[in-house]
Amino acid sequence: MSTRTRPLDEIDVQLLDLLQADADQTLRELGDQVGLSPSAVQRRITSYKSAGLLRTVAVVNTERTPALTQALVVLTLAEESLEHHRRIADRLRARPEVQQCYALSGRWDYAVLLTATSVRALRDLSEELFKSDENIRRYDTMFLLDTVKSGATLPAAFLLP
Repeated sequence: MSTRTRPLDEIDVQLLDLLQADADQTLRELGDQVGLSPSAVQRRITSYKSAGLLRTVAVVNTERTPALTQALVVLTLAEESLEHHRRIADRLRARPEVQQCYALSGRWDYAVLLTATSVRALRDLSEELFKSDENIRRYDTMFLLDTVKSGATLPAAFLLP
């Protein structure tokens, strides 16, 4: 990620926080908030992207899509070789229904956030992904009842040395 030639400064922190809150702001609006010209803001954004620090994506608000059902699945593998971890990770990455997946320490090996159109579809997906895999020792599925907090915003100040 570090093709950057200069460390982040306080303006970078402000700009990254603003972009994470609303990436649709104009360069002028962003510049007015951080004290830079629109062209200076554009140069910084370009440098973030070329360094792999920032990418722009559209995020669908799941609260506006009531037909979706989500579940958190935790699972543990029977055998924990690098090959087994690679295979399960590759399979989960390839599925669009897998919204997030984390390798864990402790009792469980993975936590997987699944999204589907119904409880039945989630059950079928879980069986397809987890029950049919002989190397999955155990998995537990917990249906999400309410979203307390959701998002991927990272406090940019964490990026400072």
